[in-house]
Amino acid sequence: MTSAGSGSAGNQAAFAGLLAVLVWAPVPLASNRSWALALLAIVCSGLLLFVVGRAAAAGRPLLGDTSQRSAKWLVPVGLLVAYGLLVLAQLVPLPAALRAWFVPGATAAGTVSVDPFATQKYLLACVAYASVFALVLLLVNTPQRLRWLMGAVLVSGVAQAVLAVFLLSLRTDYQFLFTMFPAGDRAVGTFANTDHLAGYLQLALAMGVGLMLTGVDADTNNGDGWRGNTVTTLKFLMSTKMLVRLLLVMMVIALVLTRSRGGNAAFFIALLVTGVWVAVRSPQLRRTAVVVVLSMVVVDLVVIGQWVGIDKVVQRMEATSIKRQAEAATTPGVAPSVAARATVRREESLEERLFAARYALGMVRERPLLGFGGGTFHSAFPRFKGEHPLGLYEHAHNDYVEVAADTGVLGLLLLLTLVATSLWRAARALSDRSPPHVRGAAAAVVMATLSMAVHSFVDFNMHVPANALTFCAILAMAWCLPSTHKSRQSRQSRQSSSRHQTTAASPSASPSASAEAST
Repeated sequence: MTSAGSGSAGNQAAFAGLLAVLVWAPVPLASNRSWALALLAIVCSGLLLFVVGRAAAAGRPLLGDTSQRSAKWLVPVGLLVAYGLLVLAQLVPLPAALRAWFVPGATAAGTVSVDPFATQKYLLACVAYASVFALVLLLVNTPQRLRWLMGAVLVSGVAQAVLAVFLLSLRTDYQFLFTMFPAGDRAVGTFANTDHLAGYLQLALAMGVGLMLTGVDADTNNGDGWRGNTVTTLKFLMSTKMLVRLLLVMMVIALVLTRSRGGNAAFFIALLVTGVWVAVRSPQLRRTAVVVVLSMVVVDLVVIGQWVGIDKVVQRMEATSIKRQAEAATTPGVAPSVAARATVRREESLEERLFAARYALGMVRERPLLGFGGGTFHSAFPRFKGEHPLGLYEHAHNDYVEVAADTGVLGLLLLLTLVATSLWRAARALSDRSPPHVRGAAAAVVMATLSMAVHSFVDFNMHVPANALTFCAILAMAWCLPSTHKSRQSRQSRQSSSRHQTTAASPSASPSASAEAST
């Protein structure tokens, strides 16, 4: 994980700028405003141009001193470029004959996108995400920088968790960036949606779990008996891993207080699956992985979760039937005013959450190749909901369906391939043949990817700039990790070189020894 110029002042400044971008992204309403997204795209692309320009001016290779890195990065970079070109193609005016291939019934020239302005904004977001992905590939080239990147996401998540819990405890309305946040019983912080805060906390929690596994070299003990166990416990209590563990507790509290059904379920599933996978792939991390998973399930979710109200999350998960909620709102013996308030303030059921995605499948069937245009779901969807009394839906509440509706099945396959290949690389790095920092980072990538994959079935985290940007940086981490095959080859080459040196040194010692004997 080294490259030319990694320690220069300009390179370090660019890496500091990357960390600052990751911390800043969730602050202005998750950058889910046009001005915040534009600022994000300008800064990210500017940092990338700065890094590329410095490398060109210095005359050094941009990808380091080996061609293996460039060949390895052809897959993710090619997929990102192909997706960006697909979105750009939706903005190109086409003649009527060619446009009819992608837009059924089209008789006039025009663009594939039904809302070019929304697609331009979508393309701007793609530029920001691709720039951050490339910056991670170019700048995260040492174990220290890998830990710094994970730590930046962790610290940002802790800051969001503390702020969200503090604002929730005030029990009053507050305004932030001209947006009014009414008092309620769900933590939201600087995010406009509580479910999106939950999605961001999932990513930060994954980085924290990865950092805890990063510092573990092997499951060793300081002697047998109670003395060895006592020394091991004291070392853990005084280590940085204990600090990270406390930060994880704070974020789990905020995650529970979001009352997000999909967020809490996705975190729980990803934690268990990742723990089992780490225990299977890395015997050295098996004990630590089991301890971390059990402590987070028992201590964080059960003990602390009961204190902060995880039962309310369970109640929201159980309320998946519209009929059950409607009956609860008209329960006999309840005052009409109370029943009316219950009807107005009732929880949205999971069945209602999936209505938009179900009707949006009609959009995919009508335009399966290129879709209706990036970011145009809110414009194209009303025609497909028919007479169903759905409200105004800005998103499909299902990232998979919305991506397919916006950019077609082709766009969905490109993004799924990027995520799948990144997950595959991270899963391969979870082996005892990899260094400790590689295994920890790989576990973080696996947990974050699984969590987002589950949560995306019932929400649209990947259409929120802060969450999508952070997730792209985490996916890029997988391509910064050395593969197990490469590590084994380098270790074998080092062993063979040492044997050659030993062999070369032994003949040179023989003449001197014989000379001494003759004297």
